Amino acid sequence: MKKPIILLICAVLLTISACSKDDKTKDQPTSEAVKAENDKNESSQPAASGDEEAEETVAADDAENASEEDASSENQTEEDKDYLTSHHQFVASEVTNLSEKEVSSLWGEPVRSEKIQFRYSGTSNFVPAVVRYYQNEKYAVTFVEGKAARLVYSVIDEEILFDDDKTKALELAGLPTDVEETTDTDTAFVWNDIGGVYEVTMFSKGEFADYLYIILDEAYK
Repeated sequence: MKKPIILLICAVLLTISACSKDDKTKDQPTSEAVKAENDKNESSQPAASGDEEAEETVAADDAENASEEDASSENQTEEDKDYLTSHHQFVASEVTNLSEKEVSSLWGEPVRSEKIQFRYSGTSNFVPAVVRYYQNEKYAVTFVEGKAARLVYSVIDEEILFDDDKTKALELAGLPTDVEETTDTDTAFVWNDIGGVYEVTMFSKGEFADYLYIILDEAYK
């Protein structure tokens, strides 16, 4: 009687042991997968951190380069305009392509306006344009398609001798005075590519300078 009981107990123990082994075996792949995922996350974290550092470095370099370019541009602008004196009333090149609102911020609201038709050089096409007069008509700006294209600057009140003191008119308009004129007649001097504008013509009235006719950009010649 004891022998069958012993055999039965042994069989139960063997069954329990086999089940335990199977459960352990089934648990192992899950543990391996979790470990692999954890390892992947751990290995990717430094890479992500490295990318962020690289992006921050690139961003910092870009900001530094932009700052250097701005400083260089500012210095270049100052160098380009080292001919300006304390006597200049405005800088002609800075009027180029300004809007009507921007010009008004310089010289106030226009005292009168005149609508015209503007023809681009080399074409037969006319576009609407407007001439606005500022400060008792001391300045007259032609706006073509909303942009300052040409400028007439009256210097008659300065009593500048047309021949002997012509460079004083250039000085008042923020233009260099050490540039030779390309055309010289009894009634006009013409300078090309001067002080950042395309062309400047100074007309006379008797023995005095009358006004400067300035083509601000070659597109409006």
